[in-house]
Amino acid sequence: MGKFSSKLLLGVMKGVGMQPWWLIHMESSFLSWFMSLVGGYRGKIVRGNLDKVFGKEGVKYEGGFYKNFCDITLESMKLFSASEESILERMEYGEEGLELIDELHKKGRNVILVAAHMSNWEMYAMTFSRKIAYKTVALYKKLSDPVIDEAMKTSRQRMGLEMTEIAECKKWMDTHVAKGGEPIAVGFGFDQSPQSPKRAWWTTFLGVETAVYFGVEQWAHRYDAAIVYSSVRRVGRGRYKVNFRLVVEDVKELTKGEVVDKCLGELEKEIIASPSDWLWSHKRWKHSRPEGMVLQPRAFERKLVK
Repeated sequence: MGKFSSKLLLGVMKGVGMQPWWLIHMESSFLSWFMSLVGGYRGKIVRGNLDKVFGKEGVKYEGGFYKNFCDITLESMKLFSASEESILERMEYGEEGLELIDELHKKGRNVILVAAHMSNWEMYAMTFSRKIAYKTVALYKKLSDPVIDEAMKTSRQRMGLEMTEIAECKKWMDTHVAKGGEPIAVGFGFDQSPQSPKRAWWTTFLGVETAVYFGVEQWAHRYDAAIVYSSVRRVGRGRYKVNFRLVVEDVKELTKGEVVDKCLGELEKEIIASPSDWLWSHKRWKHSRPEGMVLQPRAFERKLVK
């Protein structure tokens, strides 16, 4: 996409975001109905993923997925211009989870906030730095379009979060954690498909053989960080609630793969509770397990009832 086209697209996105919340949700309802009618965004991928996990039952979640997808897409455009007060008012944080984070901060523990593409993860990423005492940083994958990438990065950082591109994250962490200063909370998305199937951790997820990033576990050991799962659930139209749950405080006590296993179990719990709110349009199962790669067993797997 050329620079002029990128700026035009960005202008349209920001223009949509200038509308009131109620109008954005009205437009989202129409758009999701239209997508369901004509096959939808990445229809074959969505249907294939749902079928892989739920079998014949998968079709009943397709319409809900498009409602969620359209809502979070248009809501994310709104985040360019919405006031901080308006955004914070729509993102509730559970008191018990905040107390957990405060306790870890008082202990001086670095924390990895593990999150997934559930409900409006963009709104969560934008607000969590305002809700906890930690210095916060989030890892992100740079978008191919530099104009859109810079706009998204600026939007996400306007409440105090620092964004660090994945290629630079190790350097950033080594610099800041090595200083021995205030503890750091790192926002870490872990449910995307690894680029290399040969370097992935292979296990089962939602009953399907899956290549998983092992980075969250490596980071936890490297920086002696506690692992906290960030559950984001929809509680109303355009309204969400975050609950922080401790996965493990001391990773040194665990066997290899246990952190990944526990985190996958937390995500399975979220998907089972609200199947349509996960990002089924992502090519999550594009890899096949290479010959000779061991399929790691699960100890904390949440089973689907089919």
